[in-house]
Amino acid sequence: MDRRRFIQRSITGAAALSVAACSSTSDSHVKDQDDIMPLAQRKKWLKPFACNIEQWFRPMPFLDRINAAKALGFSAVEMWEPHQAQHGKTPEFIAQRAKEQAITITSFSPKPPNLAEPENERDIMVWLENVIATGKTLGVANFNLTGHKLIAGLTHAQMVENYTLMLTKIAPRLEAENMVATVEPYNPFNHKGHFIYGNEPLVSICRAVNSASIKINWDFFHMQRTNGNLITHLENGFDQVAYVQFADSPNRNQPGTGEVAYGKVFKRLRELGYQGYLGAEFFPQGKDPLTAASDIAKLAQRINLSAATI
Repeated sequence: MDRRRFIQRSITGAAALSVAACSSTSDSHVKDQDDIMPLAQRKKWLKPFACNIEQWFRPMPFLDRINAAKALGFSAVEMWEPHQAQHGKTPEFIAQRAKEQAITITSFSPKPPNLAEPENERDIMVWLENVIATGKTLGVANFNLTGHKLIAGLTHAQMVENYTLMLTKIAPRLEAENMVATVEPYNPFNHKGHFIYGNEPLVSICRAVNSASIKINWDFFHMQRTNGNLITHLENGFDQVAYVQFADSPNRNQPGTGEVAYGKVFKRLRELGYQGYLGAEFFPQGKDPLTAASDIAKLAQRINLSAATI
């Protein structure tokens, strides 16, 4: 048996064993196999989604999670920081494995310096060149951007002003490379110590920067935890949306496990014109990735959610 076929069988087997182990727990959400959407159907209805392989398939070796996502029926994945060689993560290794598995990478999240600290400007520009190079290696035109931790001695208004100015400075370089930084606001419950939460001040920041290369990663989990009223806020800020992530609230599992009516949210998102991927950045409930994949595939089928086109 050749090495690639051996690896594929090993990963598929490991995923099956993981699901079987989860099914033996007392978690009421774990379903019988009869409740799981068959693989052929899952492949069709998972096309709108990118599996977040940081939160799925733990503690499987990182590169093998790409295989595991493919085995579940996903055709796309997203990730966080791709430069962690000690964990088997380099842009080159990731790109090669994704190519082997015919998997699209939709987004990555390189860890930045704090953009609101003026003294960081030189480091930010060096970091930016590395990010651009990483995006080219991964074949990804957009990346997730944070860098908005609180800075002692500065007011909230000062931090927002500094952050806006730095985004304005990096925008021309990104425009020249046809890349997009999607700024992600957090929520104050899970991510303390930041100054950008929910839809504002970020929508206003992006409108002030006024660049096609500085937009928003509209993470519905963070938006729900911070603001609620998801559809109205989405409509009001949609002109700045370039990427989308989701998880149910409050426990950050798949839709159907919490309080968000994701069928209505996703339908409105497509109606507004968003045709990109939906990043499944959640922890599968009960550590059961098969049920989680089946759940979001069933949701997509129920609302006839169109596949991503970009």
